[in-house]
Amino acid sequence: MPLSAQIEKNNQPRSGSRDVEKKTILIYSPDLNFSFSLSMVFQEKYNVVTTSNPAMLESFVSTYAADIAIVDSVPSEKLMQQIDGLKTLRGRLPVIVTYVYDARDVGLDSAIRVHVDAVLYKPFEVDAVLSRVEQLLSS
Repeated sequence: MPLSAQIEKNNQPRSGSRDVEKKTILIYSPDLNFSFSLSMVFQEKYNVVTTSNPAMLESFVSTYAADIAIVDSVPSEKLMQQIDGLKTLRGRLPVIVTYVYDARDVGLDSAIRVHVDAVLYKPFEVDAVLSRVEQLLSS
């Protein structure tokens, strides 16, 4: 079964065995390749849970006790509400949002920054996301 089918099967997250000594990163993206690539970057040092279903974000934050969330999504009012819901659910959950910057959406870009801890514009350097995750998890 291809990896993309495994990830999507029954809307279940993709994660390896969970090490209780490691912090947990939740990665959401509708792009399965993006999620897989990021999970490969983090899997040695962190537990990584991925989903491509935005409706599952709150459930995964609770179930897997996520310590940080990386959300790959176009900025929108709905996204801001969803992020606020995650932060309400999990207290001080750091959230990083990634997306392709569009100058036509400068208002949404400014608004999203009020709701998240970091914004990374795609394409970004892997070292930038690694550094930001480590910084947010240590604060």
